Amino acid sequence: MHVITEAPNAFDFIVVGGGTAGCAVAGRLAESEHVSVLVIEAGISNPGDVDAITTPARAFELRGSKHDWAYKTGMIDRPEYTRIEKPNTRGKVLGGSSCLNYYTWIPGSKATFDDWEEYGGAEWNWERCKEYFYKPATYFDDPKVYSPELKYIGAGGPIKVSHSNLLPETKEFRDSLENAWVEKGGEITYDVHNGTMRGLWKSTNSIYNGKRSSSWAYLEGKSNVAVMAGTHAAKLIIQNNKAIGVEVIGPNGQPQQLRARYEVVVSLGVYESPKLLMLSGIGPKETLSQHGIETIVDSAHVGQNLLDHPIMPHVVRLQDGIGLDHHLLRAGPEKDAATSAYLWKNKGPYTSGLLELVGLPRIDDRLMQYPEYVAAKEANGGKDPFGPGGQPHFEIDFVPMFSDAFQWHFPTPPQGDYLTIIVDLLRPQSRNGVVTLRSTDPLEQADISLNFFSNPLDLIALREGVRFVYDLLGGMGDLVKEEYPWPMPLTSDEAMTRQILERSQTGFHPCGTTRMSKDIGQGVVDGTLKVHGIENLRVIDASVIPVIPDCRIQNSVYMLAEKGADMIKAAHPELYK
Repeated sequence: MHVITEAPNAFDFIVVGGGTAGCAVAGRLAESEHVSVLVIEAGISNPGDVDAITTPARAFELRGSKHDWAYKTGMIDRPEYTRIEKPNTRGKVLGGSSCLNYYTWIPGSKATFDDWEEYGGAEWNWERCKEYFYKPATYFDDPKVYSPELKYIGAGGPIKVSHSNLLPETKEFRDSLENAWVEKGGEITYDVHNGTMRGLWKSTNSIYNGKRSSSWAYLEGKSNVAVMAGTHAAKLIIQNNKAIGVEVIGPNGQPQQLRARYEVVVSLGVYESPKLLMLSGIGPKETLSQHGIETIVDSAHVGQNLLDHPIMPHVVRLQDGIGLDHHLLRAGPEKDAATSAYLWKNKGPYTSGLLELVGLPRIDDRLMQYPEYVAAKEANGGKDPFGPGGQPHFEIDFVPMFSDAFQWHFPTPPQGDYLTIIVDLLRPQSRNGVVTLRSTDPLEQADISLNFFSNPLDLIALREGVRFVYDLLGGMGDLVKEEYPWPMPLTSDEAMTRQILERSQTGFHPCGTTRMSKDIGQGVVDGTLKVHGIENLRVIDASVIPVIPDCRIQNSVYMLAEKGADMIKAAHPELYK
């Protein structure tokens, strides 16, 4: 790829947004050397030169940095409790959130993607998507620890993935957690990539050889891809209901119009993609009229159906010497040694994504105690609303260190080793998040409301998820000490609900704001990711997801990009013979 500040009059394809999906789409479209592709990116174009991005254990430092969009977001809006937070992290850099995320490489459950068929048609069930989950990656197991059969996770893709580096510094913690999990009747698993997820998983990450793998890798060696960095999209150029280009604001603050010969692909992400559509006259007519924007397509679902995983983080102190706090958070001989090991040997704690073990449990018996849950299950045809196809209810992350990215309201403890546990509700019943316009200024962020816990059933589920974790921690004996900053009130539903309202956060897995659909009455794009009512315009990013994956969404976004790129190629056989 090459970086430009001024563009020629036209490119074959313009990809608006150089994030996780945008770079993947652009890289695949550029596989024909005769095709020219322009990527518009608001952030920097050289993420590989930023140590905090490439060094796995430094990921938490990026929150609130200049590489973070740092969105102000309405988290909760209930009659008795309202909360607005900043920053809600999304990547503002070439590679997008694949440069700031926390690495986990996991596709999700077959049953969840089969639910996509209701929206996108038969092209979007598990069997038709499966190959695209594996296409982005190349899987490495250099120590030969795991089964050779796991090579199916990926071979030949630009994203290098591997199982977590199992650090000797955390072995005692890891062994104790595994033993406690098994004693509670759970299983240990090494493979969650086949459509079934269950057990305590030794996680796979977008990390290899001590370095982060990000989507900008798709652009390496592609001389027919141009990147305009520091450039913001202002408005799509639409003539006779056909997208022909995009108007941008360059680094110098001046507008510029860029033309696409074939298609414009919007890949700005969950918050920016619907904003750009609305600024361009595609969206709910009432919203557009309020801002004096002429309606080109009255598309009621633009900015609606915002989904995300609510999480409940909490912290306990560990026995001294079995966590990573002294190695990564505090000045001293352990941190000096970790820094030296990484700089000179590419080894040690800084090579770690910090998440070695992930729990994927169901808690049916706990939920069945509640009449509200029983009623919801009966109303759902006797199917569990949180996992109707047998999916796990939670992703539980065990990070053997105080993680301020999830606990920024509390100070980092000055001494001791800690465990941050994150209980992630995977199929929330609150599904009425919204992204809408604040103004017609393309540089002003959209108005974002996640509306967590609008359905109180989610509060019941998170309460019981936290209680499940505390039962598990009880099996780790003296390795687990007191809670931080104060005890969880486990014996009181009301007190626990208050804690969840005050301490819960986003899992940083937003999706759904331009969801795929069979018609404009159901969503924004069709099964080929074309915007309803506009020719030569597609949206390819997490915003088209109709049912939230039951896990981290990184692998799903790459899948969408790979599949979307193939759909574009199929529409232009003259370019891809």
